[in-house]
Amino acid sequence: MRAITAAAAFGLALAAILSGEAHAVDGSPRAALPPEIPPAPYNWNGPFFGTSIGLSTGQSRQTAATGDITPNFDVNGGVFGLALGYNWQPMPNLLYGIDTDVSISTQRGTSGYLGAPAGFQAETSERWMATYRGRLGYVFSSWMVYATAGGATADVKIIATEPGAGIANEDKTRWGWTAGLGVEAARLHSFTVKMEYLYADFGHPSYFSPPPGPFINRAGGVRFDDHILRIGLNHKFAGF
Repeated sequence: MRAITAAAAFGLALAAILSGEAHAVDGSPRAALPPEIPPAPYNWNGPFFGTSIGLSTGQSRQTAATGDITPNFDVNGGVFGLALGYNWQPMPNLLYGIDTDVSISTQRGTSGYLGAPAGFQAETSERWMATYRGRLGYVFSSWMVYATAGGATADVKIIATEPGAGIANEDKTRWGWTAGLGVEAARLHSFTVKMEYLYADFGHPSYFSPPPGPFINRAGGVRFDDHILRIGLNHKFAGF
């Protein structure tokens, strides 16, 4: 009798175990999975380098000691450059940093002389440009919007074509200021993409002062400013 009772108890226990396993296989309640951990916010801190490409449009005006030689005329072209900078992110939504870049420029524009017959022509062109700026940004998730301002340097060349005198040119390294706005987004590991607008003003220093031979001087200055719209790709150095 005891043997029968023990066998019955063993059978009941085995049935309960098998029933529990089947219960689990059938999709009955299981242990809860750990909650999914959201990805950490992008860390903007540290040095970066990058490249950019864009379009630039500006205006120039050439002026002699006695008055304007040309009206305002457009100076258009492309810019292709390299950048280097550093970001500090002291708070989750605040960023400040430095941003420097140097670009090759293909900007060029021409104009006839005011009141002169055909054949008199003035040209202004930009050969390269560099900026060195601070920036202040607002960060949200993997995006940043920022304002930027600082100094700018450019190589600006003029060419004068004057019948009876020939062709003369002069180029100068000019100093100015720049300011603008931009948006940047972290998109792949340590790479970010940006779109940026900059205004640059290079004043109106004199050229041809004194003029070469019989050419008309530009002692009143050669005005030149710039509107730049460009896109870029930055890469943050590892370890930051």
